[in-house]
Amino acid sequence: MQTAKNRIIETSRRDFKVNKLLFVITNLVLFMNFIMQMSIRKFITHYIESETNYYEGYAIAYVCIAAIALCAVFTVFTLFRELFSKPHADLAYSLPVGAKERFFSKLLTLLKLHILPVIFWNIIQFIAILLTTDITLNMLARYSAVFMFLQLSTSLFVILAVLLCMICCGRLAEMLYTAVIITACEVALPACIHYSTINPYTVQYLYDLENFFNYCPVWSALPAKLMDLGYSTNLLLLLIGSTIFSALLITLLYFLYKKRDGKDTGKPFVFSAFREIVLILGIVTVTTYVLSDPDNIVLLPVVLLSYLLIRIFSAKSTLTIAKFVKWIAVFAVYMIMIFAFNFISYLCDGFAGKPDLSVLTDYDDVWVWVQTDEDIMTYTSSYKNPEGRKTLTKEQAEQLTDIYIKALDSREKSFSDYIDCLKNRNLAGNFASITLYTRNSDDIYSDNNSIIDVIDIDVRLTKNSTEQVAEEIKALDFISPEQISYLETKEYYD
Repeated sequence: MQTAKNRIIETSRRDFKVNKLLFVITNLVLFMNFIMQMSIRKFITHYIESETNYYEGYAIAYVCIAAIALCAVFTVFTLFRELFSKPHADLAYSLPVGAKERFFSKLLTLLKLHILPVIFWNIIQFIAILLTTDITLNMLARYSAVFMFLQLSTSLFVILAVLLCMICCGRLAEMLYTAVIITACEVALPACIHYSTINPYTVQYLYDLENFFNYCPVWSALPAKLMDLGYSTNLLLLLIGSTIFSALLITLLYFLYKKRDGKDTGKPFVFSAFREIVLILGIVTVTTYVLSDPDNIVLLPVVLLSYLLIRIFSAKSTLTIAKFVKWIAVFAVYMIMIFAFNFISYLCDGFAGKPDLSVLTDYDDVWVWVQTDEDIMTYTSSYKNPEGRKTLTKEQAEQLTDIYIKALDSREKSFSDYIDCLKNRNLAGNFASITLYTRNSDDIYSDNNSIIDVIDIDVRLTKNSTEQVAEEIKALDFISPEQISYLETKEYYD
C-alpha cells in the first residue's frame, strides 16, 4: 500500500505530464528574459567600488518579472481548477484522495513547473555572465542572486495572493478582483499610511523611516522597482527573507484549503471573514491615499460605490433594505476610525515626538527657511561664509534649534488647525524650517560626499509666531546679515 508521500509524488508526476505545455511556456519566457538581460549586462563592467551599485536596466526588469509572474498565475489557476470549476470540483472530491494529498501534490507540481525553471535559468545566466565579463566573482554572485530572488519573491507573492483568493472564494470573478485588491493594497498601503499619517505631522523629517517604507514593497508583486536603489547586500537579504516568508505562508494555506468542500465551488465567498478583510484593506488604502493628497477626495465616493457593489453582488437574492442601511453604517464606522487615527497622529506629532537634539554636533551646511503669507526669509550658512568648512558649532546649533523647539512648544493644536492641515498637505502659509547637515567632504557636490548626520525640522505656526522665529534667528550673533535673503511668497511660487 502506498504511503501518503508516495501518493503525493505520483499524483504530482501525473499532473506535470498533463500540464507540460505550461512548463514549455514558462521556460520560453525565462529564455527571453535571459536574452534580454544578457543584452544589457555591460552595465556591470562599469561598477566602481566607491559608488553606489546601480542597475540601469531595472525598467526592463519590470517587464520580465511581470511576464514570469504571469506564468505563475496561469499555473496556479490550472492546477487548482477545482476551486472555481464545478465539473473539476465534482471529479476531484469524488476521488479517494484527501485534502492533504491534493494540496501538496499540486504544490510539488507548481515547484516543477515554475520555481525550478526560474532557478535553472538564473544559474545559466550566472555562468554566461561569468564567462563573458571580467568582474569579480563576489560582485557577480551578489548581482545574480539579487536577480534570481527578485523573480522568486515576486512569483511566490503572486502565487500566495492568487491561491489565497482561490481558496477563500468559490467563483472566478471574486478570485480575480480580490487578488488584484490584495496585491495593490500590499504594494501601496505602507506608503499611503506614511504619507497620510506620519509624514504630514512630524516636526522632524524621518529619513530612516522613509527608507523603511521604500523597502516595504520588497514583499510584494513589485520588488523589481527596488533595483533603482542598486543591488546591495541589504537588498539581497530582504529578497531572501521575502521569498522564505511567502513560501511559508503558501504552505500554511493548507489549513484553509482543507476546510473547503466541493459544494463551496460556485459561492462568491467561502469565508465571510475574508470578504471583510478585503473590503477593509481596500477602504483603508484608498482613504489613506486621499488623506495624503486631498485633491483625490473624489475617490471617496468611488470607494463607497465599490464597497456597496461588492456587498450587493455577494448578497444576491438575500438583499434587503435593512442590510443596505447596515452596510452604509459599517462603511461610516470604517471611515470614522481611519480619520480618528489620523487625528490622533496629528495630536502626537506623527507618533515621532520631538527631535532628539542630544545628537547635535558641528555642522557643515545649514539651511533655514521662514515663510509667512507675504514674505520668505532664508539663511544659508555656506553663502558668503568666512569661517571655512565648519559653519556651525554644536553650541550654535543648539541655540538655533532651541528657537524651533520653543516655537513648537508654543503651538496650540485644535480641530480647526487639523482640518487646515488636511486641506493643505504641503507646507504653505506660515511655517519655519531648518536643515542641518554634517558631510564627509568640503565639496557638497562631490560624488564621494555623503551625509553623515542630518537634523531636519518643519513647524507649522501662526503668522505672529513665524515672524517671532525670524526675528530671533536674525538676532543670533553668529549669523551675519549678508547670509540672510528675502523674497516675496507670491514671487517664489509664481
